[in-house]
Amino acid sequence: MARQTGGREATTGVIEGQYVLGVGDPGTPTPEGWRWTALSDVARLESGHTPSRRKPEYWGGEIPWIGIKDATGNHGRTIYETAQYTNDLGIANSAARVLPANTVCLSRTASVGYVVVMGRPMSTSQDFANWVCTENLDYRFLKFALLAERDSFARFSYGSTHQTIYYPELKAFHICLPPIAEQKRIADILQMLDDKIELNRRMSATLEEMARALYRSWFVDFDPVHARALGQSPAHMDDTTAALFPDSFGPDGLPKDWAMQSLDDIADFLNGAALQKFPAEEGEDSLPVIKIAELRAGITPKSNRAGLQVPEKYKINDGDVLFSWSGSLLQKVWTEGPGALNQHLFKVTSKVVPKWLHFFAVDQHMAEFRQIAASKATTMGHIQRHHLKDAMIAIPDNRAVISAAGKYIEPAFNRAFAADLESKTLADLRDTLLPRLMSGELRVREVEKQVEEVL
Repeated sequence: MARQTGGREATTGVIEGQYVLGVGDPGTPTPEGWRWTALSDVARLESGHTPSRRKPEYWGGEIPWIGIKDATGNHGRTIYETAQYTNDLGIANSAARVLPANTVCLSRTASVGYVVVMGRPMSTSQDFANWVCTENLDYRFLKFALLAERDSFARFSYGSTHQTIYYPELKAFHICLPPIAEQKRIADILQMLDDKIELNRRMSATLEEMARALYRSWFVDFDPVHARALGQSPAHMDDTTAALFPDSFGPDGLPKDWAMQSLDDIADFLNGAALQKFPAEEGEDSLPVIKIAELRAGITPKSNRAGLQVPEKYKINDGDVLFSWSGSLLQKVWTEGPGALNQHLFKVTSKVVPKWLHFFAVDQHMAEFRQIAASKATTMGHIQRHHLKDAMIAIPDNRAVISAAGKYIEPAFNRAFAADLESKTLADLRDTLLPRLMSGELRVREVEKQVEEVL
């Protein structure tokens, strides 16, 4: 007997979305050749489920299981791996089911409105509504439709503290569709931008990891010094650079003529301001407030704003290094444009060492900082100033070592930043085109050249 998804029947009410989605048929005018269609007519709605947590044998298999964190961390992307995996036993003994590649998933409860696409067969938690598209609906078009309508989901949801889009509304979803060929052309244009952004993301991660590995080799593991102490030539290093390193260690375990310095010694950590003191005035220019959420996910229309009277030292620009010291501890080179630095974040600068060095020096201690924050018996774990003083790194007396390292590390570090910056530009273009293409306001032929020029 086939399982009925969601139990209750579709609602008969109508709630308009912004562009191409609605609960019920909104009956609004459509571009020529487009029509309002029940989503259930062109895609099969599937729910998800969580195998019992009390049965460890249901977990740890080979079937990816999409949870909320997988969606919030990969919004808009196709995913191939997940944080948790179930197995055949877990699927067989729960209401979960394995859905095919290209299934489009929408988080419908708790964190509502996150969209991911399955890159291979997967299952999901009950927090998702999932659509398996027919040949009459390009799955990418549905993905972009859901992305364009994110602000509409609040209208489709119920609950004051815990919002949820319930199945009667999901079953009543209608989508404004052009013919399948036009769907594909629209999806192709937007996907080209997404693919370039994804390529940049991977390239940036690879370049940053290469730079990190070299930093650790030279300044944490002291590989060149170990090699010279054994009478060997350091790997992948010319003789001139190798000669900058000592061939022995001192009694403190450090390379000869190296010393330990604290993070607080090599860099300045400026804490952000209480920006409510500098409110934005309606109709006046303002700056987005950079909080932990913005550091993690970027500026959004929901970001708070601050007036331009914010002191200059708290104003942030692309290329600034930001470090959240409470809540979600993370460090990032900023690429989201001008902003104002809120409390709980440091702007990290240095007049002593280059940017790449203090970035990876903080990175070197990040796992330790997160453990400290996690141990705090508070609602928001954090580190304190003295932890920056306690965190030590090895610095050579011969600054030529740092200059030599910079010849290898700095180009990779800067190229990673450039890739992230380009991705922000591409994402801005995509987000500008998205609602206009999805609503039919713009046609593909009008934007093809513009997109080709930036790719």
